[in-house]
Amino acid sequence: MTSAEPSPPWQVSARWIRYRRVAGTAAILIIILASYFILSAGKDFLVPLVTGFIVVYLVSILNRQIAKVRLAGRVLPLSVSRIVSFAVIIAVGYALFAILANNAGHVAAAAPRYQARFQQLQQEFFSWLGIEEPAELRDLLKAIDLGPVFAAVAKSVVQILESITLVFIYGLFMLLEFRFATVKLNALFPDPLRRERALRILYRIDRDIHTYLSVKTAVSLVTALLSYFLLRLVGVDFAEFWALLIFILHFIPTFGVIIATLLPTSLAAVQFDHLGPVLIVGFGLTALAQLMGNIVEPNVMGESLNLSPLTVIMALIFWGTLWGVTGAFLCVPLTVIVVIILSNFEATRWVAILLSKSGTIRAKEEVVRIAPREGQRELRRKV
Repeated sequence: MTSAEPSPPWQVSARWIRYRRVAGTAAILIIILASYFILSAGKDFLVPLVTGFIVVYLVSILNRQIAKVRLAGRVLPLSVSRIVSFAVIIAVGYALFAILANNAGHVAAAAPRYQARFQQLQQEFFSWLGIEEPAELRDLLKAIDLGPVFAAVAKSVVQILESITLVFIYGLFMLLEFRFATVKLNALFPDPLRRERALRILYRIDRDIHTYLSVKTAVSLVTALLSYFLLRLVGVDFAEFWALLIFILHFIPTFGVIIATLLPTSLAAVQFDHLGPVLIVGFGLTALAQLMGNIVEPNVMGESLNLSPLTVIMALIFWGTLWGVTGAFLCVPLTVIVVIILSNFEATRWVAILLSKSGTIRAKEEVVRIAPREGQRELRRKV
């Protein structure tokens, strides 16, 4: 075959397939690198914005419950129920952080007393072993000053309290934009088929994030209340502070639960003179965390998230490295959104399969509700 002769069709087809695969892989890598750069460079802007987005979801969850309430046989107007829901979320948010800030200051003030008790326990431990305390360890422990550490924690809580105002402002304007959502979606996707596909993706994101936040909030709240009663029963100092911290830390996968157990147990170790209360606190908090996190939560949430444990840990490290503590809190919702989007495109579906728990991306029949001005209609499609 001379150079002037055209290549056989099967060779052209195979070459074109290889080219598309290479080009698709390169495009994915470019998108990943560009996304990482944007997320990192825009951290100060994106973190409050995304957190405000989560606040809107919390408002939506509460709004659906308030919408069931009837006054004089009539339900509240949608705008009124949204305002009430948003006001409740703001009040609860500020109340929680105010309690945290107040108790963090008390913990910082009590730090020298706990440090003196810790040094006493250290001396008693080496006396019980019958050996002399290593000079290097003694010097190291003396150099550790818990006062500035707790003071820094208290300062961080106050800074979070200040930044939460911006988060609520973002959330408020997002709620105000809801009435134009359908108009903008129609303008973005004039083609009905593409618009329906976008709606299916948005519906799945809404459903999964709503399920996660609802279940996680309820489970964390019950865990915090039971932990509070346990700590009060034993007599641990600042039980309200630790219970609130347990509620917040349970939104951080794996490591949050560990920290939420170790901190009150460590305080009990330096507060009490005998081992009994320490064991009760340690084993009690561990049992509660295991019961609620490994039995109750999976049974209630089911397989809606479809994220493997390895994916959750990787997401925690990735988002935590990228956005700090806020990224650690938001790692699961953000990863769920990414996996849903990846699963809806043929070129990236393999990534979603690798990140999933079962290794399959099931096609389910979902109902997508659209609310245009003239009324509400339903689209039933395969998702």
